[in-house]
This record gives sequence, structure tokens and C-alpha cells, in this order.
Amino acid sequence: MRLRTLFYDLIDFLRWGHQDVNRILVIISMLALAACAGNLPFDSSTQLRIVRDNYGVPHIYADDIYGLYYGYGYAAAQDRLFQLEMARRSTQGQVAEVLGADYIAFDTNARQIFSPASIQTQLDALTEKDRDIFAGFAAGFNHWQAEIQRNPSELMPKQFIDFGFEPRMWTAYDVVMIFVGTMANRFGDFNTELDNVQIYQSLVRQHGEQAGAAIFDLLNPRYTDNAPTTIPVQDWSSPVPDVLMKTQAGSPQADTPRGNYLQAALQRDDAFSGPVISGISNCWVLGKDKVSGANAILVNGPQFGWFSPAYVYSFGMHGAGINVVGNTPFAYPMVMFGHSASIAWGSTWAAGDIVDVYAEQLNPDNAEQYQYKGAYIDFERRQETVQVRDAEPVEIDIRRSVHGPVTSIDPQAGVAYARQRSWDGRELETLLAWVHATWAPDYEQWKVEAEKSSVNVNMYFADTDGNIGYFFGGRYPYRVQGHDNRFPVTGDGSMDWRGRLPVDLANPHVLNPGSGFLANWNNKPGQGVMNPDEYWFSWSVADRGDFLLDTLAASDRFTADEAWAVINASSYVDFHARYLLPLIDKAVTPVDDASLKAANLILQAWDSQSRDNDQDGAYDGAATAIFRTFVTQLIETVLADDLGAVFPRFAYAGYPAPGAPSMAGTNIQTGMKAVIESLAGRGGYDLLNGESADQVISVALKKAVLRLQAAQGTEMEAWRLAVAERPFGTRNFLGVPQAGEDQSLLMPVEQNRGTENNMVVMRKDRIVAWEVAPPGQNAFISPAGVKGEHFDDQFELYYRFGKKRIWFYADDIEANKRSEKVITYAR
Repeated sequence: MRLRTLFYDLIDFLRWGHQDVNRILVIISMLALAACAGNLPFDSSTQLRIVRDNYGVPHIYADDIYGLYYGYGYAAAQDRLFQLEMARRSTQGQVAEVLGADYIAFDTNARQIFSPASIQTQLDALTEKDRDIFAGFAAGFNHWQAEIQRNPSELMPKQFIDFGFEPRMWTAYDVVMIFVGTMANRFGDFNTELDNVQIYQSLVRQHGEQAGAAIFDLLNPRYTDNAPTTIPVQDWSSPVPDVLMKTQAGSPQADTPRGNYLQAALQRDDAFSGPVISGISNCWVLGKDKVSGANAILVNGPQFGWFSPAYVYSFGMHGAGINVVGNTPFAYPMVMFGHSASIAWGSTWAAGDIVDVYAEQLNPDNAEQYQYKGAYIDFERRQETVQVRDAEPVEIDIRRSVHGPVTSIDPQAGVAYARQRSWDGRELETLLAWVHATWAPDYEQWKVEAEKSSVNVNMYFADTDGNIGYFFGGRYPYRVQGHDNRFPVTGDGSMDWRGRLPVDLANPHVLNPGSGFLANWNNKPGQGVMNPDEYWFSWSVADRGDFLLDTLAASDRFTADEAWAVINASSYVDFHARYLLPLIDKAVTPVDDASLKAANLILQAWDSQSRDNDQDGAYDGAATAIFRTFVTQLIETVLADDLGAVFPRFAYAGYPAPGAPSMAGTNIQTGMKAVIESLAGRGGYDLLNGESADQVISVALKKAVLRLQAAQGTEMEAWRLAVAERPFGTRNFLGVPQAGEDQSLLMPVEQNRGTENNMVVMRKDRIVAWEVAPPGQNAFISPAGVKGEHFDDQFELYYRFGKKRIWFYADDIEANKRSEKVITYAR
């Protein structure tokens, strides 16, 4: 055991201590393989087995945790080595080293937002069993890399040859950083407080303090009580006191000593970070009184975006008391969407606010200090070197305050902005909670693990007895009175968090809701929960979650096929239609305008679905063209004058267009949510400027008709809108290449659905599950340019709303086996 420990210590030392280290690491890994054969004095060797099914999905069999993850790492490296290597570099800020100077700024930003020392400290504190998860994965990953080095002419992925570098050996640190960088630092770190101040100040300059604040509250409400909720109101209503959830909004920190510099520092119009408009994910879970032919059904569609290779990776683990199957993003060390022998689980982004920005007042005599609790204290500071391909290395300074990483500094105002994230320092606790939740035998133990997750992710549950459950994940801070979560606050200590809000107050959760089902499309988790701070995402009465809630409530029971068919219907529906079609009909009926009446007849006969069934490259019928043009015109008619300079931030209608696909699906945007509130006469400011809703609707529809007439002629029934195709891009969500450009794919029409879709049908005696994870399981391309057998064999299946079985039971796996590999590993 001591020699094995020294072996991995040596890997870490060499990796960080020498630039020319990869060849040395390969040699060391080959020594480890020799140990597996008993040629070195390591611990006794053990065997594991990898069985691949008819879609190339690996099932790993081993007798211990280390072996299970060794096999998993080996299989993942075989299938996704280049993708995972670029994910590793993306999350740790090491892209410029292989792609050049264009990525220096990217690497700098990536390194600013996490603490390597903190991650390593968390790793060092793990139990041996938990360490084996990550060490085993890394060792198996490196095992395959060593095999590549023995036969690079056949096994080296072509992408490395094309980009001109070789992969690095991995450590346990690399394994956990994939999760930290792609989950915590992505979904757990959304925040637009600095942007919010810019929006707020622009509105105040245009309208004055009172009116500007009222408009801002319509665009970015801090609290709403009319939004559809995942948990029915009768099953959950937050008992959190009003002082915690409904502190009065107003000028950001205007009544504090720091208000003056904060507002002055944020007067610049170039401070916007840009909107993040994303689909995010959906899930529905049906209990035993809502299903036919089963005890429960769970359907999940995580919306991460569409990529080649696939964003998710499918696998199964069998042994050491673990029996799980499903898929997960970036080969995380757990099944994020799947099932065990007794429970099933899924997830969506929860959107709860777990991040705040603190304005740290700099010492005017020493910019390396900031004011905190009456004294100036030093920033925690580290220097790092960014290696740059074909250029000199770049030295960067990274600072951190007591609140978190410093993300920007305004020297003119004497302010540094730091982010406090409730999960900071708890990244591995969250990761392991997700791992251990998949090992739970029942709801009670699953919920124990769910409570440990500090990242804001919704978690869903079903079991073979027909129980269904939900937990609003995240560690939600107890903010002091007067802290409006939408704006930065002073970092002098007076606005520090007071701890974590208790789970029973801040984390809506339920077992077996009275409705018999759960549905979420990132809508509000439960009544009483405070809204997120992002100006591009909000909870209000208009919410796409209504489509799922209404669809599931409309039928007494669902078969598995019917539950899966909801994916198809939700992929093409226009979420705006349910709110706006009745208003159009009401507004146009008394109007003496033939063109408006004709347009209304087409719209009222429309099923709200935008499809291209005849595959002519245009959405079927005129309704989609009329309605989407109307929605865009309605947003402009209502918002453009009142929003002024910030209108472009809210002008987007959410629809994909040819050459401009959505980032990760479509949603009702915050600008339209404000419009719908105003059309209903709600809010503290009249965005209709004294006109009636009927007048505004008629004007917007007339503008849409005139625009279409000018573009396509007067024959209204012939109007068409070109379909938006769906590219599967070769850059990861951070914009870093993860494949060659020639490996991109194009689907004929965008579907508003999961990056992958899966369904688990729970029966008492047997679980049956399906998934579709395009384009395919294996992204390997040989040096000769030959793609793996399973490179894109789920692409057409996905487009046609098909699905493939997820094999779980030993007899099914054996019956569908296409290959088997036995590996001897040192343990």
C-alpha cells in the first residue's frame, strides 16, 4: 500500500513540477500495469470486468469501490478521452497551454473562481472509501492512456493529432474538478447583481427613483405569490418569516454608508456581462395512483445544450453493494439520471439564490487590503502561471476576500467585487451526497443525502412501491434584514450571512403529494420561496411549467408510452399561446379590421404546436409565423419606450431562428413575463402607458401583419416561417473545442427537450428503463479518421423521439452483450 501511495504522490509532484512530464507519467503508469501482473511489490492484484451492450454502454463489474471506478475511468477514457481532457483543461484554466494565446483570458477567469487548495484540502479529508471513488477513476483512466502509448498509431484519438498535443495523466483532483467546474461553477454560480444595478440605475435615470424601482420590480421581482409550483400549495407553503423573504426592495444599498460608492462604481454602461438564456431542464414523476401498468414513472429531460460528443455519458456499475445504471454529464463519478434496484432519481436546475456579491472597500493607501469589521485586512492572494502554447508564460494574480473570490476590481471607485457562494468549501460534500444518494435504499436515506447538497439543483425520487418525492436542493443563506438579494451589498461585515436557513424552512420537499404527481420545468419549487436574482430568469404567473402541470392533470392515469409522449408534445408547444391567444381573441373581436380578424381566425384554430411535419424547411401553417412575429412586436410595443437603453436586454422573445439556435432550449423570457403582468393590470408601474390591454394587443398584431405582408405578400394563409435547425456543436458549454469542427451534426429542426431524455418505469418485481443520449456513446475517431461504431447511432433515434433500453439485470446485460474486457488492476 505504501508503494502505491508513493506512486500517486509522485504523479502529482511531477505533474505540477515539470512541463515535460507526460512521458514520465506514461512510464510510471506502465510500471503500475506491470504491478498488476505481479511484477512489482504493490498490493495484490484484482480483476474487474467491463461488458458493453448493443449501444456500446459499459457495465462495470468489480468487488470493491476502487475496482468499480477503475473500470469506469478506463471505459470513459476509451470513449471520451479528448472531450474529457478538454473539460479538465477548461475547468482548471489550462486551455492556453495547448490552444494558444487566444485562451489566456479564459484561463485567467477560470482560475479566479475556485481555490485549488480548498479542493485539495477537501480531498485529503475524505474517508478511504470515498477517496477510492476518485483515485480508482483516475487510475483506470490512466490505464487506458498507457495502452494508447503502447499503440498510438491505432489508439490515439485523432483530435489530439489534429490539435497537436497529447493527453495528460489524471489524478483524483482532476476527477473532482470536472464536477466542480461544470456543475458548481456553472449551475451553482449564476448571478447578475452587478448587471442588475446597471439596469436599475438606467431606469432611475430615465424615470426617477420611484418609477424606476417599480419597473425594475416588474422585470426582476424579488418575490411572487402567483407562480406555478412544483409542490402543490396544499402540500407546502414556506413558514419563513416575511422579514427573510420579503425585505423591501429599493435603491441598492442607498441607505447605507457604502451606497454612494457602490452606485458610482456601477454607472458604466459597459459593465453588462450579457444575458444567459437557457432551457435548463424538465422532469415529471407519476405516483401509483397516476400510472397504469406500473407503480411509478419518472421522466427526465436535463437541458444542458446540444453537443458533439454528447454532454452525457451512460454506464452501469455492479458490485461492492452498488447496482446502478443511467447516465451523467462529463462522466461524473455517479449516475445523475438513472436507477438502482429499488429507487430512481433525476434532477433539474433549481434556480434558488445561493450566491451574493459583496463590494469590498479598498484601502486607499494599499490596494491589497480591504475594509472588514472596522479594520483593513489583506486579501488572500496567490500567483499562478498560465502556460501558453508558442508564447511566453503569463503570470496572474488571484485574490480572495473573506466572502469569496474577487471577480472584478474597480480602481477608480476603490472597490473590489467578491462572490460568496454557499457551496464554496463544500464542493466535495455535495458531490459525495449525489454519489451516496444513488446508493440509498429508500426515500428517508435519499433525503438525508439530498440535504447535504449545497448546489441549487432540484432532486426527484421514485421507488418500486410507488412512492414519489422531491427535494429543492441547495444551501440557502440567512441574509440580514435589508439585504435585497438582487443587488450587491457592502463587504464591511454588516451584511454578512448569518448562517444557513433550516431545511424545513428554505428547502421545499415532499413525499407523495396530494396531486399524485410532480412536474418541474425550472418553475418555482414551492409557495413562499424567494425568486432568484438573475435578470434573465424569473418566476411569475406566466411559466412554461404550466404546460406540464396541465398536461399531467388532464389525464387520470398514464401508461409508460403516454408518459414518454409528453416529451414530443412539450418539444414543439409555444408556451406564450395559452396566455396570449385569449387576449388576442378578446382584443380583435370588436375591431373593424379584416386583416386582424383573418389573423385571429388562423391563430384561434392553431394547436399551439410549431412543427415541420411535411419537412419542407418551414413550420407548418401560417400560425407560427403570425404568432412569433406578434410576440416580438408585443415585447417591443410595451417595453421599448419605458426601458430605453436597457431594452435590448429584454427584447429577446426566446424563439430559435435559422442560424441562431437557442442555447439550451426555449422559455418565456423575463421581458415577456413583465408584459403579461402589465396586460393583466398587475405591478407598480403601467407599462401600457394608459392604453388598454386590448389596444396594445391590437397594435402589436397589426404591426406583425404589416411586417409579414411586406415580407411575404398579402396571401395570409401562405405565410411561413423558416424552421430553426439544431446544431450539435463541437465546443463545450464554455466555448472550448471538445472535438474537430468536422464532427458537428445538424438536426433538421430544434426540439425544446432534454439534452438526453430518460424514463424509468418502477414495478415491484422489475424496473424497466429507457434513454436516448445523442449523438452516441463513443466519440473515438482513430488516427486514420474512422469513427467508433457508436459515434452517432442515437442521433436519428433522438430526432424521431425514439428510445433505447437501459439494461440493468444481469440476464438482460448478458443477452445484449457485444463485448467483454477483463482487466487486472493493482489494489
